[in-house]
Amino acid sequence: MRKATEVETKATASASSCAGGALRWSSVHREWRLTEVSPVVNVRRSDGWVTFHPVLVRNMVSQVSTSDDRIPAHQVLAALAKRLKGWDLEELAAPGKKSADRLRYPLKVDSLGRAGRLVEAEGVQVVDASFTVTCPGGDVYGSVSTWFGHAGASLACGVNPHTEEPWIQEAYRLTCGPLRH
Repeated sequence: MRKATEVETKATASASSCAGGALRWSSVHREWRLTEVSPVVNVRRSDGWVTFHPVLVRNMVSQVSTSDDRIPAHQVLAALAKRLKGWDLEELAAPGKKSADRLRYPLKVDSLGRAGRLVEAEGVQVVDASFTVTCPGGDVYGSVSTWFGHAGASLACGVNPHTEEPWIQEAYRLTCGPLRH
């Protein structure tokens, strides 16, 4: 029985020392991705407040993957939040959380006297990263994909949005057709 206790103690010590290891990030990529876009709504100058009904385009699912399960997902997300500077752990989507599960309501927008074919788009900021942790017995490799925040964009078909943001350009192409420069 003594040997089993020693083995359990060594395994626990190894796991805890690995869990406390510092993560080294080899890449961290942040970008906004389109998640919802409304159908085109024909608006007159006199319409005032217009209601848009965004439709799901893509569902981002947060996940942490490692080559060894001794690294807790919470540790990875805490280290990522620290790396991102200015973001708290609570703002990052936990593993398994889906952007499609965010509360959504029809968007009521003041048309501000604009007329034409208008669209509303929404997106989330996605972070994809890979990392290494030095543990007893060798390095552990992993990756994380998570999301946080959300942003909206108002678009008018036939009017180039003049942005370099790919998620806004994608929303325009999906609803209004090709961008004309």
